[in-house]
Amino acid sequence: MIIIKDKKDSIAKIKQMGLNHFPQDVFDVKDLEAIKEFFEKYPAEEYILRHTDKTNGKFYFVSGYEEAQKHFEDFESEITIAVSMNPYKEDIVLLGDISVKRDGASEIVDITARDDEEATHRNVYEQPKYNLHTSLEDDRLWKLPGFSKLMRYISDNELYNVILEFVVYACKVGVNKDNVVIIEVRTGY
Repeated sequence: MIIIKDKKDSIAKIKQMGLNHFPQDVFDVKDLEAIKEFFEKYPAEEYILRHTDKTNGKFYFVSGYEEAQKHFEDFESEITIAVSMNPYKEDIVLLGDISVKRDGASEIVDITARDDEEATHRNVYEQPKYNLHTSLEDDRLWKLPGFSKLMRYISDNELYNVILEFVVYACKVGVNKDNVVIIEVRTGY
């Protein structure tokens, strides 16, 4: 059974399992050399800086290392830096969180999601377009845009009995160039 304690654990588990994700890592906020190397290794249009231990904590979108440095003082000891998914907003097919619980012969799905380019993992709970708790056999699930790709990804990677923050894209993105990107894996923290 997978146990995830916090955001830092989630990032490590995503990498360990080889799941598709946007490049991200956790840094000691004083390790400027490692942070600079991340920006050099993953050139991107935009990055996001976040706290590792605060749910819905402060975050910043930055264009590069120099701009990021201006915000380091807002972080106590560690910082999460990731390539932002904002440049791919128009390619969103489905964004949200899902849990597929296997209990013997049945599979129960909890999904909260949106399919518009304004969807984020912060606003999906405030105004979800889809909010279902049902059996995997329910036809309503299979009518959701991108759901079959998402379920294939969950099945291929044995991602049952965890909560996944995900995005299904119309194009292939992320480190593994796939339509499904895993943003976070949770077990309830």
